[in-house]
Amino acid sequence: MSDNYPNSGNTADTTNAQNEQQMNPVDMVRDRLAGRWPLAIALGLLTGIVAATVCWIVIPEKFESAGIIEVDAQRAVVMARLPEENETTKTFGMYLQNQINLIKSEDVLSAAIESDRLQDLRLTRSGGALLNAIEQNLSVLIPRNSWQLQVRYSDEDQNAAMDVTNAVMESYIMIHGNVAGSEIAETSRNIRLEEQENRRRVQTKQEQLQELIRRSKDGMGDVSGLISSLSETRQAMLAALEQYEETIRTLEKEVEDAGGSVAEMTGKEMLKPTPEQLVMFDPRLVQIREEIQRDRSTLDKIRPRLKDTHRLVKKLVSSIEAQEANRQVVIAETEKRWYEEQGKKVSYGKLKEEIEKLQDRLVVKRDRMQQLHSHQQSYETLTTDLDFLESDFQSLQDRLQSIEREAPFIGDRIQIVQNATESAPAKSKRIQIAGGAFFAGLFGVIGVFFLIGTVDQRAFALRQLKTDRGKFHCLGVIPDTTKSIDDPDILNIAMNCVHRLRNKIESIRLRLSGGYVALVSSPFQGDGKTTLVTLLGHSYAAAGFKTCLVDCDFIGRSLSHHFEKLSDSGLKEVISGAKLADTVIPLDAENLFLLSIGIDERVNAERMQVGVVTDLLAKLREEFDFVIIDTGPLSGSIESTPIASNVDGVLLALRKGRSRIPLRRCVRDLHELSAPYLGVVLNYADKSDYREVASVSKSIDQVIKEESTGMRQKNALAESLKRGNQGTRN
Repeated sequence: MSDNYPNSGNTADTTNAQNEQQMNPVDMVRDRLAGRWPLAIALGLLTGIVAATVCWIVIPEKFESAGIIEVDAQRAVVMARLPEENETTKTFGMYLQNQINLIKSEDVLSAAIESDRLQDLRLTRSGGALLNAIEQNLSVLIPRNSWQLQVRYSDEDQNAAMDVTNAVMESYIMIHGNVAGSEIAETSRNIRLEEQENRRRVQTKQEQLQELIRRSKDGMGDVSGLISSLSETRQAMLAALEQYEETIRTLEKEVEDAGGSVAEMTGKEMLKPTPEQLVMFDPRLVQIREEIQRDRSTLDKIRPRLKDTHRLVKKLVSSIEAQEANRQVVIAETEKRWYEEQGKKVSYGKLKEEIEKLQDRLVVKRDRMQQLHSHQQSYETLTTDLDFLESDFQSLQDRLQSIEREAPFIGDRIQIVQNATESAPAKSKRIQIAGGAFFAGLFGVIGVFFLIGTVDQRAFALRQLKTDRGKFHCLGVIPDTTKSIDDPDILNIAMNCVHRLRNKIESIRLRLSGGYVALVSSPFQGDGKTTLVTLLGHSYAAAGFKTCLVDCDFIGRSLSHHFEKLSDSGLKEVISGAKLADTVIPLDAENLFLLSIGIDERVNAERMQVGVVTDLLAKLREEFDFVIIDTGPLSGSIESTPIASNVDGVLLALRKGRSRIPLRRCVRDLHELSAPYLGVVLNYADKSDYREVASVSKSIDQVIKEESTGMRQKNALAESLKRGNQGTRN
């Protein structure tokens, strides 16, 4: 047998790991919508058209009418300042904005509704509804570099738009139209009243400032310097207070360390003077210390050259000792005098008194600083107010002079220069909204189908199996051979597909010393595994392998039915003890044999135990180069599990349009059984998946012609497929 092949393949898991691809967003959309594109687009277009039509009908068409009011730029009212306001209208733009607010004011709109122009409109609409409509649809615009106000109103009624616009403009002119003389006089009078009020406020602020200076003891010349000086003095007092308190704490600690109590202290307790304090109190200590240091220095210089018994050395040593004794006497006398004179000033009681005095002085300094801060803030506030009032007074005078200069030339400056004419269709958003509704419906339906594809993950195309993260390791595709009667090329394409599949299997399968046994199963019944077994068998037989097809599907018996061997002995008889050679049936193709399911009713799927399967496969390996076993669905048949754990390779067939979720479970189950999983084959594939296989040879038509004329021997695989398809149709 031809079973010594070079070991050039890897395991299926290694190949999966090398070829796995990360699914990008485009691939994800194609995966979720595969097989659903036509229906999704059709329903999406229908939904979009319906939504757009509904929006177009529901959104009404509006008509718009416009009129123009002209306003002169040099009106006296531009510089008007009302007594109750605290802001000056300085620009003409602000004045125009104020006129816009007046046009939209409630009194103008109410007067417009009650006017004769809108008498007919009031009969069809209530006053409240009409007022709300005007407030929502009325707009006033200011053209650039213009003294005009453009009044616009839009309404579903063409005549109503024109009537409302004219009524609003007429009501505005009637209520807020100007009379030149009275307006100039009113504006001038208001400004003079404000000048008088301004003078009164200036006088009041000046009196307050003089009173503040009078009440200040130090004047207001250098308040900041006084505050700084007081702050420095206060910091020095705080430092002295801290020093006194530290001395108090030291005295109390000494008393407690000596076994006494702070409550029993008499107030006469004093700290022992420091050497520095004693030196400052009696300068003789400095002189004695310097003499001792001088004698020690002389002794240190001569001692290395003279012995300790030398007269000069002894003299210096005696002098130093005498001076040290004298120094101790002077220190004792100085301490005594210090306690009697200076020490009394820093006794416990004196320190307590000094602390109380310092605290009282600190309170006085703090109050003084706060008073100065308050005076300074008041002074700065009054000064700022006076500067502002003087500036405001000058501004009022300038405005009054401007009004007096303009008064001779002022006339009626607010007038309607263009009445609203017949309404024209307004720029509507119907097209934009309808277009948005169309695309929302289209993409909404596509999104629904995308979600359906996420939940119901069916396999419609080869790329779905290649990009799926389930590591299916897709080996290839098989076209729908049932269409061979209508399209004869399908059989030749299927032959090319199965030959490519065989080459892939040969590149990855293990090379064994005996025959190779492959199991073909599927997640579902009707996935086309029997067709795949038949195609692979013919391909391996045509390649020179002695090939046996084994029908182990105890329920479906599809392989035996395909070759019309349901009444022949087969697998069941071999399990019962018959010889393999007596049950194997040679088929029409060279090197191709069949072990049908058999007819012994005593043997069923429960007999397919591991030991029985092992013995059966051992016999098949001895007789054949390549054995292909057809079983029922992997997840639903009894016989598939013991066979899968004992074969050399497992192939799964999946029909186009079937869910990938059971396929993942099958792959997982095979890994749990440690079965050698080779990959999956997509059955009944579309032309888009086998297009490159269909174009591998342009001589297919020539081959068919030669077979029909007898010039070429007919292909056994094609003939087998034809018989199977005819049987299926019949």
